Amino acid sequence: MENMEEISFNIITYSGQAKANVMAAIDASRKFTGDKAEIKALVTEARNHLKTAQESHFKVLSQYAKDQVNIIDPLYMHAEDQMMSAETFLDFANELIETNIALYELRSRLK
Repeated sequence: MENMEEISFNIITYSGQAKANVMAAIDASRKFTGDKAEIKALVTEARNHLKTAQESHFKVLSQYAKDQVNIIDPLYMHAEDQMMSAETFLDFANELIETNIALYELRSRLK
């Protein structure tokens, strides 16, 4: 497939950016002061980056379905791994963020 290196780096880049946004959202949830806007914006941006990575990934899968040409490219395998870990990380982070917010609310009630 043409541009496999470019597609792989696209997936890696957007997956990495998604992870960075998720880490920033977790950090913001630890420092939560009652306004969820920043956290929501970071999570939304992470989802958008992941969507872009997934679109690139879909191009490769579609080309494979069309041509039935199996391409074993270590860089592409690494890109898939980065994307899948970012997806899992986002799912886990959402739970952690909700826990941090609930902890903030509980602390606020106890004061």
